[in-house]
Amino acid sequence: MCIHMKDVNQTNQQIRHYARHFLQCQGYNGFSYKDISQKLGIKNSSIHHYYPKKEDLVAALLEESRKNLAENIAQIVESGGSAREQLQYYFDYALKEFDEGKSICPPGSVILNFEELPEEVKKQNLLLLHDILDWISKLLRTGLEQGEFNFSDPVEARAELVVETLMGARLLSSIQGRKTLVRSISVIKSDLGWKD
Repeated sequence: MCIHMKDVNQTNQQIRHYARHFLQCQGYNGFSYKDISQKLGIKNSSIHHYYPKKEDLVAALLEESRKNLAENIAQIVESGGSAREQLQYYFDYALKEFDEGKSICPPGSVILNFEELPEEVKKQNLLLLHDILDWISKLLRTGLEQGEFNFSDPVEARAELVVETLMGARLLSSIQGRKTLVRSISVIKSDLGWKD
């Protein structure tokens, strides 16, 4: 019984792994269950067992991204990292994902044709995006208060600009290479008054 449950859990993890990879490389409409089943050597029906519809799978992935973000933020805060160190983590994570071939960030992966997406996918994506924006806003506010950053526009507007710039840079980097993402991160830092 335990072995069977372990196999079930492992299959589910593998489905999520490949689905996340396809989602972040090709977007919501860029892959199907057939793509995943071919990678795993299983039938499409095996995937439908876990996720009856593609929207169930993608919503689960976005929800998992929110959970992972919350856990990572908690670890960073617990380690006592400054606002700049926490924001650097965000930049490093974007570079790491790009190096893994994931040129689209999780919230950006479903933006194309957003209004046509299933409601649960839209809901989970907006929640994830709001979680990221809330975290970046808190970091920027703390960084301003502690003298780590220096900018004059409203914190929420600057947080949106940081996230928008990074999302766009990731997409553009898929065409122009890693240097575009690195350059965009440097511009964000400069605009924040970040001095190394």
